[in-house]
Amino acid sequence: MQRRRSIFFETATILAMLTASAVGLSAQQHESWPVVGALPFANSVVGDEHDALNPLISGVPELILIELARNPGIRTVEPARLRRVLTSQKLDPQGRIDDEAASHVGRILGAQWVIRGNFTGDGRGAIRIAAYMVDVATGQVEHTASAEGKQANLAGLIGQISEHLAHDMRLAELPKDGRRARELTQKASYQTTLLFARAIEARDAGRVQQAISMLQQLLANEPEYEPARNELTRLHSDRGR
Repeated sequence: MQRRRSIFFETATILAMLTASAVGLSAQQHESWPVVGALPFANSVVGDEHDALNPLISGVPELILIELARNPGIRTVEPARLRRVLTSQKLDPQGRIDDEAASHVGRILGAQWVIRGNFTGDGRGAIRIAAYMVDVATGQVEHTASAEGKQANLAGLIGQISEHLAHDMRLAELPKDGRRARELTQKASYQTTLLFARAIEARDAGRVQQAISMLQQLLANEPEYEPARNELTRLHSDRGR
């Protein structure tokens, strides 16, 4: 009986050591994953649509990061951290940030990559979005992606850019659940995508209750829209702290 008890405790100890080792290895691996941030995009639209599309300054980079974050091989910078850095560095909140400034922000955030970009329109319902991924270590643009088409396909265009950047970063293919969630997000209507962008714009401006109301309105019409559901949960969680 004494010997059995000894064997049992030895086995339990070994299993505990193996588990701790695996957890430690996982944590180390997690810490080695690249960190990616996304700056506000510049609104280069000329004409009557300029103000109407202002929410995309915050909305486009937010949605790109959401898509990239589906991949378990990277970490993304929390929007609140990015806003604090932009404020402390007195950088243009309208997204007109060059590669040097992007690299500077990335170093403060501890990121390896920072995405900046812009969007423009032709005044007839078309939009073009361009994204530039800056290597923080060199301050140089290493990857670019662009997409253009009808505003009605805004979610799909953002998805194209995200997939292009993920491919250039050589990220692994998403698991089945991730691909399904990505497809649903990319099929969202222009109205849904723009309302989400307006909610993110309100959040970034400190109008949290307004952002919550917009997200609730969006989900009342599109209950399966994952970005809004996740953001609403996060905002409620932040308020409860």
